[in-house]
Amino acid sequence: MRFFLDTNILIFLWTKKVDELSNDITSLLKDYSNTLLTSSVCVAELIHLCQIGKVSSRKSEYKSPEDVKRWLQDAGITIVYITELNLDTYARLPMHADHRDPMDRLIIAQAISDRIPLVSSDHKFRLYESDGLAFVFNQR
Repeated sequence: MRFFLDTNILIFLWTKKVDELSNDITSLLKDYSNTLLTSSVCVAELIHLCQIGKVSSRKSEYKSPEDVKRWLQDAGITIVYITELNLDTYARLPMHADHRDPMDRLIIAQAISDRIPLVSSDHKFRLYESDGLAFVFNQR
């Protein structure tokens, strides 16, 4: 099965804070029959967080923002780029009062339009299940 990994899941993997992942998510990630994907939006967010020093990966060979793409490739996580269909879905996606983050909403729109379950620790993503989001919650 295919799964989109949200930025927070990438951060836990990048920083080797796997204790932040539930047993279910750890099993999902270790199941080689699953295809792991992430949005180009998540990649941009991770690079940005590395650039401003908010996250670092001192525990591995991957240390700089320039290493993010190579790390994803080595980890077997494929980057999926935003398409016109994703933007069309984004434009139609309802604005929930509790959740207005434009990058999160674009990631959600991409998961909805590409029909790929989205794995995240962000409980606000549940707001979009009625809009077609297949959501896999990482209960920490």
